Amino acid sequence: MAFVEENTLQDGRKSYTIRWRNATGKFQRKTLPNKREAERFALRVENEIADGNSTDALVKNSKTFRDVAEASMTASAHRLKPKTAAGYEMAYRLHIYPVFGNQRIATITGMEIEAWIADMQTKIAPKTGERYSPASVHGAFVALSKAFAYAVKHRLITANPCSVIDKPRVPHVERRFFHPAEVAAIATAMDAFEPYGLIVRMSASTGLRQGEMAALRVGDVRLFGRSPHVQVRRTVARVKGGWAVGTPKTARGSRDVPLGRSLIGELTEYLAQHPRRNEPDAPLWPGRVPGGAGDVRLLDYDRQFDAPSMERYYYKPVLASLGIEGMTWHDLRHYFASLCADAGYDIRKVSRWMGHANINITDSTYTHLFNDSDDMDALDAAASRAREQVAPVTQLRAVGS
Repeated sequence: MAFVEENTLQDGRKSYTIRWRNATGKFQRKTLPNKREAERFALRVENEIADGNSTDALVKNSKTFRDVAEASMTASAHRLKPKTAAGYEMAYRLHIYPVFGNQRIATITGMEIEAWIADMQTKIAPKTGERYSPASVHGAFVALSKAFAYAVKHRLITANPCSVIDKPRVPHVERRFFHPAEVAAIATAMDAFEPYGLIVRMSASTGLRQGEMAALRVGDVRLFGRSPHVQVRRTVARVKGGWAVGTPKTARGSRDVPLGRSLIGELTEYLAQHPRRNEPDAPLWPGRVPGGAGDVRLLDYDRQFDAPSMERYYYKPVLASLGIEGMTWHDLRHYFASLCADAGYDIRKVSRWMGHANINITDSTYTHLFNDSDDMDALDAAASRAREQVAPVTQLRAVGS
């Protein structure tokens, strides 16, 4: 129940204070200069309480956007992947808090959000000197909406203002896939920095994500039995203060991926020289000892394999030397999918091997024809033919190591 009290000010004017008890039992109030306006406000308060909504949005001391966003991140910390959490935190810090951080969340309107989106689409990213990509704008919008959704859930506001906004679109870009000869040339060049050549070939032949590849253990490589395969059970990502080991990206991310014959042979030789080959929980790939320079850096099988560093200081310079532009490490995963499609594997099996959340992701991303086959010899044969086509490649020293 909301009560309206009449007040007499020192100059004789009247004001009207509305008092009520919110859902948590806490008293709240608001003062208005007009009696009729106060009575209407009291009725609004009673309607909100009757509907089970919070009345925090009706008073000036409602929470700021920053307060709600931080509470939302704390509440979801246990289920967010480190990379996802880092992406949200960066979006809040760089794009959202400077605009909405200190504003009361109940006062932010859809029009303000639309203006913010329009402004983001014209801003220049300091690192690239170019406008923020559509993906960056979309990601920031998702982070913004997440905080509002949390506020609605806890009845701090009655509706999410992002729900009426047209989401920033990420335009479809025609994907270019590696040619088998390109992958073979890259791997050959990376052989100068063992075991990076093998890592490239394995990534291209299994489609593992970078974090999944970096998290492999010796016991994950199953080379014997009727179906040699690699087990994907974990992923690793760099976070503040070190490395975070977690589960794969999706529920279907824990999977077994079959291995082709040539890759089995390479892995057999590699494991034979692995100093911790008899320890199933030992890291499959070595890290590199800090210090030194270029190729002379020593391997350390007790140190975490730093995949992003390897991509930056070895993989990208090799691509540049071969004249391959616009491609990243993740394109090795796309290459695996395209090669499987060309080899005629069933799309359902490819989706399972890649750890996609559902087959629609595989189908929408890779528009090739698939048939029902799980013989890895076709994939292996394609990679072998490509290796035979490789022209001599100038071996590069690591840049910036």
